[in-house]
Amino acid sequence: METPTKETLMIDLDSIAEKMIDWYHEQPEDQFNKEFIAGKWTMAGHLYHLIKSTKGVSKAMAMPKLALRTAFGKSNRTERTFDQQYKKYIDTLFSIAETTGQGVIPPEKFVPAPGRTFDKEALLKRFSGEIIAMKQQLEKWKEKDLGVYVLPHPAMGKLTIREMIYFTIFHTKHHLDNLQENYVAE
Repeated sequence: METPTKETLMIDLDSIAEKMIDWYHEQPEDQFNKEFIAGKWTMAGHLYHLIKSTKGVSKAMAMPKLALRTAFGKSNRTERTFDQQYKKYIDTLFSIAETTGQGVIPPEKFVPAPGRTFDKEALLKRFSGEIIAMKQQLEKWKEKDLGVYVLPHPAMGKLTIREMIYFTIFHTKHHLDNLQENYVAE
């Protein structure tokens, strides 16, 4: 697959966000904060995590390019295609799962506090807002710069801005797949 343009990335962000929001709208309100799997996040917890991770990327994308370059450098490798980055994402997930016996453990600031409850519509509105904010930041970037500047990912290392957008798409889909498989309302 070719390297997606900004426009394609925005369409893909909209598409996965719409699927996620539609799935949540189909779920009963009383299941939103329910612990389906002992010790695992609730439906609300997954959405909270996606809000925090998406917001983190958007905030970083809003930084001046000089600050990004000073803090993280510039890419020193060929940018990965969408398919190559997806393979790296899946390989990273499997590698961490094999090593730790569990999935990726996100930094604490991206994790909902145990027992915390959320209002479904308010959280969905926040999620939608974060996707819009990411697209607004993406719109400000020149196409050529998306493959030059990098951001650190806690499990995957430095990713270009474009690769970080790919990650946001994969990551959201990963959580949607998990929810669809494991969080079936009773």
